[in-house]
Amino acid sequence: MKKILLSLVCLSLFGCGDNKVTKEYLVGKWDCVYKEYKSKYDYKLKRYSDYSETHSNQVIQSYEIVNGILLSKTENQKAIEFDLDLLYNNLNEEITTNMCNKWSFNQKLLKNTSNEFTYEQETFCEAFLKYPKTKILEVCTRIK
Repeated sequence: MKKILLSLVCLSLFGCGDNKVTKEYLVGKWDCVYKEYKSKYDYKLKRYSDYSETHSNQVIQSYEIVNGILLSKTENQKAIEFDLDLLYNNLNEEITTNMCNKWSFNQKLLKNTSNEFTYEQETFCEAFLKYPKTKILEVCTRIK
């Protein structure tokens, strides 16, 4: 009984290290730094190179819940639905396409602090090693 009580107190006070992003957590205005990276296959070394940054920008993004639906909006754009369940249910995926023998897709959404989260996405197309690996990293800090 003491263990159960201790667990409940821990969850209610501290979250016990829970770093899952929720709809309620996202509500507000965020300053986001978006970076894109690519890695090319090195035929001499027979491996992919380290990632190098190919694109970077900074956007203000806001989230609100309307009728139970989480909406995401960036400056000068129309609000769109952001389905957290869909994201969490598809963190890792591998499929076969006409262009790729194996297409891998991995993503993470982590709550770093009460005012910062990170979204990371990595894609890889295995097809004669001519397609680069790509990585997207977005770090958002709460403004309001």
